Amino acid sequence: MKNLAKQTAIYGISSILGKFLNWCLVPLYTYILTSSAEYGVVTNLYAWTALLLVLLTYGMETGFFRFVNKEDEDAQSVYSSVLWCVGFTSLLFIVCTTNFSDSIAEFLGYPSHPEYISMMCIIVGLDAFGCIPFAYLRYKNQAARFAIIKLAMILVNIFFNIFF
Repeated sequence: MKNLAKQTAIYGISSILGKFLNWCLVPLYTYILTSSAEYGVVTNLYAWTALLLVLLTYGMETGFFRFVNKEDEDAQSVYSSVLWCVGFTSLLFIVCTTNFSDSIAEFLGYPSHPEYISMMCIIVGLDAFGCIPFAYLRYKNQAARFAIIKLAMILVNIFFNIFF
């Protein structure tokens, strides 16, 4: 029970801290994006991000935990199979959406910013792929490594938000 509480706290703190730091970027966005319409585009793309992440992982994270905990299944084999599946579909998603970013941007009502669509889709594809290694870390009870990597990714994200 003590180990469960400790791991839950580590996962929870890294998640909450990540969301808080992301929220801290709002003043930057509102300063840089001079009109409310431009900020609305960012908000709308964040909504699409949430939906696309669910679709791109297509329940494989849950499936991974279901099968990796079966006694007759090899954990490494399950992990590699799930990683290959999600990796392939993520790569396919990135290639297709970046090739058709102009059409997608027009459909979403942002015909002058297809680069937003390309950037969002690349980030979403990489995040979907990254869900599986993070699930593996959770399976291996490596909460501290999970939190450190997650927070490092958040700091890199913040750096690029400020840089660009």
